[in-house]
Amino acid sequence: MDDYWSEFEEFELEKKYDIEEFIETTAGKIETEFLDFEEYHPAILGRENAEKLYALIRETKPELMVETGVCNGFSSSIILKAMEDSGEGKLFSVDLPVFIDEIKKEDRTGAVIPPDKSSGWVVPDYLRDRWTLKEGDTYQELPRLFQSLTSKVDLFLHDSGHSYETMMFEFALAWRNLKEDHYLLADNIDFSDAFIDFTEAKGLNRYRLGTLGVMTKKEEI
Repeated sequence: MDDYWSEFEEFELEKKYDIEEFIETTAGKIETEFLDFEEYHPAILGRENAEKLYALIRETKPELMVETGVCNGFSSSIILKAMEDSGEGKLFSVDLPVFIDEIKKEDRTGAVIPPDKSSGWVVPDYLRDRWTLKEGDTYQELPRLFQSLTSKVDLFLHDSGHSYETMMFEFALAWRNLKEDHYLLADNIDFSDAFIDFTEAKGLNRYRLGTLGVMTKKEEI
């Protein structure tokens, strides 16, 4: 894994923010729901990644951000909390929910939502005014979402299906709808060669924010 990150530069943040209590509370709520489902993954971004993602939002102050992959809503909560603390920003999310009861029947494991919960259930009510959630497959819903927006976005986060095809599809679509000198982020980039191939094709430097991949949109020559 260390070899994988050797070609990535560390994304420098200006300061550290006091967000640990919110992160622990949010993660704790999700982990409590999974005490009886140890074979399944609660889809928590990770404490360090959450701190860095929060700091990035605070420092860049995006007016408009799009993410794919919500699941229980951990990363969405972090993003929305940072926007709330900054006093600006709207988040649009696309999620195709996967429920424990569904994949139990198929004898599968993975990142899932527990019984009697819905996509993003952990997001606090006081943060939801900044949030629009679209449920459905990214291949249908993400193009519709971008088409409905009145401007290009300031930040994009991929955290949905991590197949090569899905990542390349989202990267290409997000790239066309991302402002110049703004950031495209992706989780689990080591699941395929998509992040490497996309940045190479665009001639971009690769950055890491914790274990999130980051690329900056630059004007193509």
